[in-house]
Amino acid sequence: MIKDKKGHKDTEQRKLMENQMAQADKLASIGQLSAGIAHEMNNPLGIILGYTQLLLRDENSETERYKDLKTIEKHVKSCKAIVEDLLSFARSSKPEREVINIQDTIDDVLSFVVQHSDLDKVEVIKDYDITIPPVLINERKLKQVFMNLIMNAIHAVGKTGTIKIATKFNRSKNRAYIRVIDTGYGIGKKNLSRIFDPFFTTKPTGEGTGLGLSVSYGIIKNYNGEILVESRRGKGSTFTVVLPVNALHKVTNR
Repeated sequence: MIKDKKGHKDTEQRKLMENQMAQADKLASIGQLSAGIAHEMNNPLGIILGYTQLLLRDENSETERYKDLKTIEKHVKSCKAIVEDLLSFARSSKPEREVINIQDTIDDVLSFVVQHSDLDKVEVIKDYDITIPPVLINERKLKQVFMNLIMNAIHAVGKTGTIKIATKFNRSKNRAYIRVIDTGYGIGKKNLSRIFDPFFTTKPTGEGTGLGLSVSYGIIKNYNGEILVESRRGKGSTFTVVLPVNALHKVTNR
């Protein structure tokens, strides 16, 4: 029996392209809806936050009323953060670019995470490829992507486990690969196809908006990159960010 490997590869490639187009269409439709909702919510939330902060100025910090107002302020800020995620998800403006060192950006995010998370029994391994050239991307947005992926990994491993962050430069493809690998609970096959869908989350109610990965997906796509996931239930997950470095690489090697 003769197997046509080329035909099989073409079919797989076509199926991948169809899935990517379907995902892009779905994100565009939901993005329009999200933008409308976000704009409607933003103004009243801003008013509530403003009046709450005015009341806080005149209140003694030892009173119960002050504590109640701080609680309101905290939750309104949380709501505004969700709105900002919605707006980030909906935006499709021309991406801003600056020269960024990927490893330095990851280290900045890790430094923040270590200070604000309980990682006493979580092993964090860094495996960097020092040959990766700088990339052209917005640093704040790239940090947002890494923050989402690393925080998801922390949530997945719980109190104990291993998180590995590995980078690799593929010179022939002029691509930088950043992998966030965890030994957590993994993602079931049923959920894997929905993992980048807006508002989809496997976290308990109140612990996630379901926008982190969608926003990350949109950011990376906006810079002509890819974000991929491999996972098995009970075996952990690997999220891979692929970024083009060819434009800057050619400039820096003239």
